[in-house]
Amino acid sequence: MTSYRITKYNPAKRNDQGHYLDHSEWTAISDIGKPEYNYITYEEYEKIESAYVDAVRLIMQDNNLDHLIIDSFELNSTKLDFKNYEKTGRLSNIPVDYDQEVGNLKNGLKLSLSEIEKIIRLILRETVWMVLLNNNFEVRFGFDYYMYVKTSTIKPATIQLIEKIGLFVEPEMEPTN
Repeated sequence: MTSYRITKYNPAKRNDQGHYLDHSEWTAISDIGKPEYNYITYEEYEKIESAYVDAVRLIMQDNNLDHLIIDSFELNSTKLDFKNYEKTGRLSNIPVDYDQEVGNLKNGLKLSLSEIEKIIRLILRETVWMVLLNNNFEVRFGFDYYMYVKTSTIKPATIQLIEKIGLFVEPEMEPTN
């Protein structure tokens, strides 16, 4: 399997050690509206978040996968936390039934593509964390909006599509955290 780092971060803005040099680049949903991150809007945030969801969907299609399985599940948010996330906007455009969609999450649970799309958004919004697996396929998320994919196949045309929607695909990159 090949490991890929797929991110919104342009590799041209890295130094020789691989450190990202643009400190005005937002790294989380909590950066929306902050001056130090160029007043990113929710719409700008959601466009990038959707690109991550689309990237996973495209790679799953390359690998003929219709589901992924939860591994290494972590839930550090309560039902009350989710109610607060709704009030503060962290869950904007993501209707969540905590009892049915979050409270039932566990290792080994098989997720359909539509469930995966919501789960990726919840991971990126820092409400849950997990690794998503299926045979020779793995998706994991790191700090600061990094996504790592291990797979046997990402077609060159798929890499071009992912890059066209605003992300960068870097092969042979493993998580550092």
